[in-house]
Amino acid sequence: MNPFKFTLAALALLAATPLVNAQSLYKSTLPLSVKKPAKGVTVAGTVECDGKPVAGVKVSDGYEVTKTDKKGSYYLKSKKQNPQLFISAPVGYEAWRDDVIPQYWADFTEAPDVFERHDFRLKKANYSKHAIMILTDLHMANQRNDFATFSGHYMERIRKEIKDLEAKGYNVFSFHLGDGSWDQYWYVNDFPISRLRETFNKVDYPTPLYNIMGNHDNNGGEVWEENKNMDFEAAKPFMKAFGPRYYSFDAGKVHYVFLDNIVYKNEPTDKEKTEGIAGKRNFTEKITPEQFVWLRKDLADVSPETPIIVAMHCPLVKYKGATTEIEPKLNKESVDSLMKILAPYKEVHTVSGHTHRQALTRIPGKNKVIDHNICAACGSTWWTTGFGCKSYCMDGNPGGYEIFTIDGKDIKWRHETWDYEPGRQFIAYDMNKVKEYFNNNGEYKAYLKLYPKASAYDKVPGNTVYINLWAWDPEGKLKVTENGKELPVEMFMGENPDFTATSLLQRSIWMNKYSKSAKKQTFRMFKVTASAADTPIEISWTDPFGVEFKETFIRPRSFSFSDLKD
Repeated sequence: MNPFKFTLAALALLAATPLVNAQSLYKSTLPLSVKKPAKGVTVAGTVECDGKPVAGVKVSDGYEVTKTDKKGSYYLKSKKQNPQLFISAPVGYEAWRDDVIPQYWADFTEAPDVFERHDFRLKKANYSKHAIMILTDLHMANQRNDFATFSGHYMERIRKEIKDLEAKGYNVFSFHLGDGSWDQYWYVNDFPISRLRETFNKVDYPTPLYNIMGNHDNNGGEVWEENKNMDFEAAKPFMKAFGPRYYSFDAGKVHYVFLDNIVYKNEPTDKEKTEGIAGKRNFTEKITPEQFVWLRKDLADVSPETPIIVAMHCPLVKYKGATTEIEPKLNKESVDSLMKILAPYKEVHTVSGHTHRQALTRIPGKNKVIDHNICAACGSTWWTTGFGCKSYCMDGNPGGYEIFTIDGKDIKWRHETWDYEPGRQFIAYDMNKVKEYFNNNGEYKAYLKLYPKASAYDKVPGNTVYINLWAWDPEGKLKVTENGKELPVEMFMGENPDFTATSLLQRSIWMNKYSKSAKKQTFRMFKVTASAADTPIEISWTDPFGVEFKETFIRPRSFSFSDLKD
């Protein structure tokens, strides 16, 4: 199989799909409660469910926030700085949808000073017990067999997961946390952001799907000009397909907030560009001031007892190497501003993607604040699956997804992978065999000539076992025993053997894609030293909720490329 040729069936399927109608315009039969709106009101309308008005629904243009009255009517003095207005579905309801994407927004159609009416529909929904399927960084681009892989094995796993959750009484919806498309290939591969929505519909995605922007969801063909708001202009195709860049809703006892923390620049460049691209596609990781102004208004009526879950593309913070010391990942000013706004709330979770790595960071403070950085659904942008191997991310963790289960205010989470059995939380490596494999591998020797700073596995002490624990949490417990005796476990930063064998070698040796200035790629892992080369060890990981996954690791344990194939 040539992994870099699309399947004819997948291409034909996408080519035959018409462009979606990104937002259905709904006209209600309910009258406005006031026939002549007050001076300065530029937009009004109603919110209904089953033909009846719904009171107390928040309506916003991203700057101003108002609520519907007892007759379901709202009136907004909007300057229409954003091209859309949106509603925040309240407890007991969800936004109406005609396809996979909930229709919680409407596009402005008139000039800023011209009045217009927009109506919205809700449907009743009980989310007192609900679950979230969280995906991020799909990077669909019509290459490396991405559509066939996602629509096949990945969707089978998603459907089974959702069916199992529903059988346990959970009402399920999904998030995608940005970079669903890939700006570099919008034009050359004919896969603009609208094609991503088509893809979700074509695979018959089984739950409502809420989206936020990533850096690759911007239009790289937007030409840079002095004093032009590039971030705003480049985001318009995303907004047409998926709605506002920031918004909110309530489900059960939880308030959900979605923020755009990527400022797209696309500055001019003299270097050769991909067809259709106008600049560097560069960006800054920060939250714009108007989002903080809106967020304060959005949270004005949300009780400090309400758990808050904030979805965004770039993670908030990260640990420094193999420690629990914290540093900002997002722009520090943005982190400080967001933490100040969220300080009154007892429990806050941020969920993000972007890094193609898996990390959970507990932020010290009076309240419970946890940053969940979730690994990419596409792994390392479909490289390893394109080579016929399992999906691996940039840190060697298997590609997959996160599941949040919420019962009232009780929030739990777990990480699952596409290619390993449900519930598995780690994989171990007999480094004696890993060293043997790489020492006898001609491609690895050629790789070391290109990357002399790469990990020298032959220097790893004998009888060492590496453990890649992809759902590590400082409040969990990793325990390793040998013949009943507990072994000391050391956290360290090292190069993951799976990622080296399935991506680094292929990209550098097979594809000639390497950089002489490339840095050594190290990731958080754990290691123990056994007493002999052939003693079995017991490995146990117990997560913060008391769920244990354990394995008897029989040694010697082989390591080979064939073991890593899907």
